Amino acid sequence: MDLRNELRGSRQNHHDWYKYMTQGANTIHDINPDFIVIISGLAFDNDLSFLKKKPLDLNFPHKIVYESHIYSVSGDTHRWRVQPVNWICNATIQLLHQQSSFLLSGKNPAPLLVSEFGYDMTGGSFADNMYLPCIVSYFASVDLDWSLWAFQGSYYYRQGKVGLGESYAVMDDDWKSYRDPNFTQKFELLQRMVQDPTSNVSKSNIIFHPLTGYCAHVNNSKELVMGDCKSNSLWSYEGDGSPIRLMNSAKCLKAVGERLPPSLSEDCLSPQSSWKTVSMTGLHLATFDKDGDLLCLEKDSNSSKIVTSKCICISDDDSSCLDNPQSQWFKLVSTNV
Repeated sequence: MDLRNELRGSRQNHHDWYKYMTQGANTIHDINPDFIVIISGLAFDNDLSFLKKKPLDLNFPHKIVYESHIYSVSGDTHRWRVQPVNWICNATIQLLHQQSSFLLSGKNPAPLLVSEFGYDMTGGSFADNMYLPCIVSYFASVDLDWSLWAFQGSYYYRQGKVGLGESYAVMDDDWKSYRDPNFTQKFELLQRMVQDPTSNVSKSNIIFHPLTGYCAHVNNSKELVMGDCKSNSLWSYEGDGSPIRLMNSAKCLKAVGERLPPSLSEDCLSPQSSWKTVSMTGLHLATFDKDGDLLCLEKDSNSSKIVTSKCICISDDDSSCLDNPQSQWFKLVSTNV
C-alpha cells in the first residue's frame, strides 16, 4: 500500500508529512499487518532528505519501503547541452543520493524503490538520451529496485485527444511493438538480481556498458566483445591500480594500443594491465599505453568489439569539453549471484 503519489505544492511541509504518514502507515498496519507500506516523500516524490535529521517513528520498520521518483526533468534539462556530460551525470547521482538513496547505507539502512523513472522512447529528447545511461549505471551498481513510467502505448482520451500516444511508453501507439526497439537490451541487466544478501558466493564483477545495456564477454577468439547480460563473463578487480582478471583464469585485460582491442594476457603486472576509474562519474576504465598515455575502454563504433581509445572529457576542470563520452562508459557491477 503506497502513501502517497507525488506530494507537492506551496502547502507541503514536514510537520504535516510526519503526522499524516504516521497515521496512514499505522492504519494500514492495524488493518492488515502483512502489508508492506510504501512511503513517498515531498517535491514530486523527489525528496526524503529530511529523514536524515528525523527518522519516521514506526513500530514495524521491517514492513516499510521508501520510494523516490527521478527523471531528467528533475533538474535543469538544458545543462546536458552546455556542460560536460560527466559533470552532469555526477551531479544527477549526487542529488539522488542527497535526496533519497542515502537510505540504502549508513547506520540504519532502509529499502528504497525508485517507483518512477523513464525516458522518451522515441529518442526525441536529448536530455533523456544523456540521462538514461547515467541513471541506469547507478541502478545497476547498487541493484536498485525500480518501476518504469510507463507501459501504456496510448490513451483512450487525454488532453482533448482520442488515442493520444505516450512518448514515454514501452509500447507503441498500437500496443504491438516496442516504441524503443532496443528497450529489452537496455533493461536486461536491471531486471536481474545481481546482489543477494543471503548468498555465500564470492563476489565478482560484470563489465556493464550502460549506453547499450550490453555486458562484456570473452568470445571464442579470446576477444573482448559486447553481448547480452545473461551469459556475460565475470571479472575480479581489487580497485584502482589493479588488473581486471577473468574469473577462474590466470589472464587479465592488457591494453595493446589506440583503437585496438585489449588482449587477454598473463602479464598482469604490466602498467598496461593496471586499470583505474577516471572522471567524476567513475564510469571510465583507464590504463596506460607503452608511451604512458591514458587509454579508456570504448565500444567500437563499427563492431561488437571493445577497444581502448584516448579518453573523452575526463577532466574535472575543463568545462569546454562537450563531446559525448558515453561510448566509453563502463561500470564494474559487483555481483554475488
